[in-house]
Amino acid sequence: MRKLNVIFACLLFSITTAVAQDAVSYQTPPKVIADLLLAKPTPNISLNSKAEWMLLSERNSYPTVEELGQPEFKVAGLRLNPNNFSLSRQNFLNNFILKRIKEGKEYKVSGLPANLLAGNVSWSPSETKIAFTNTTNTQVDLYVIDVATQKATKINKHGVNTVLGNAYLWVDDQTIVYKSTLQAATNAPKRPITPKGPTVQQSLGKTAPSPTFQDLIKSPYDEQIFEFYATAQLIQNKNGVETMVGKPAILSSFSLSPDKKYMMQRQIQKP
Repeated sequence: MRKLNVIFACLLFSITTAVAQDAVSYQTPPKVIADLLLAKPTPNISLNSKAEWMLLSERNSYPTVEELGQPEFKVAGLRLNPNNFSLSRQNFLNNFILKRIKEGKEYKVSGLPANLLAGNVSWSPSETKIAFTNTTNTQVDLYVIDVATQKATKINKHGVNTVLGNAYLWVDDQTIVYKSTLQAATNAPKRPITPKGPTVQQSLGKTAPSPTFQDLIKSPYDEQIFEFYATAQLIQNKNGVETMVGKPAILSSFSLSPDKKYMMQRQIQKP
C-alpha cells in the first residue's frame, strides 16, 4: 500500500509539474524596467544635398520575438531567411518621418506598411524621392516615398531578392532597377534523405589558410540551395512598367556608368 502511495505521489507531482510548465508564458517586467529597456534609440538621419529635407529613420531597441523566430539557412557564409529571399539578421527600421529643416516642421509619412521592417534606404538622383525595401514573412517589397507629398507607394510587381549585394539602384527619378526573385520559396530544393554519393575532399599536402567564413558550401545540396536563393533577375521599373534586363544570374553586385548608358555586373559562376 505504501508503494502505491509513493507511485501516486510521483505521478501527481509529474502532472503538476507538466501543467506548471505548460502555463509558463512571457512575463511583463515592472514599467520602470520596461521603459528603460524599450526606450527608442536616437533616429538615424539623412539630409538631401541642399539641406532642405531631413529623413528621420526610427527603429526598436531590440528585435521582436517574431523577428528572432524566423527560419534561417546557413550556407556559403550567409545567414538567409528561406521564406522571403532576404538576409535573416538585419537591423530593421520601423518608421520614417520627414522634416523640413527651414521650418523645423515634421511630417508623418503615409502609406507605410502596418508592420514596417525597412532597410536599404536611398535618395533618388534629384532627391525628390526616397526608396526603401520592406521585408515581410513571404517576400521583400520595394517602396518609394514622394518627398513633396510625404506618401509611400509600393512599386514592385515581383519579390525583391536581397540575399547578395545591393538590392536595387536608381537610374533616374522615374526608373529603378532591382533584383527580383525567380520563383516561390516553396520550390526550394529539398534535402535528400539518402545522399547520392559521399562528400569528397582532397588534401594535396600543401599548407592551407585558416577558414575565414563559417558554413561554407560543403555538399551538392548546399550548392543547390545557394544557387536557388542567390540567383536573381534584374528588372527595370519605370513609372510602374516593368521590363527584364539581361538574363537570370547570381549577381553579387551591379552598378551604372556615370552617363547611365552602361551597366556593370559582377556575377558568380560555377567552376
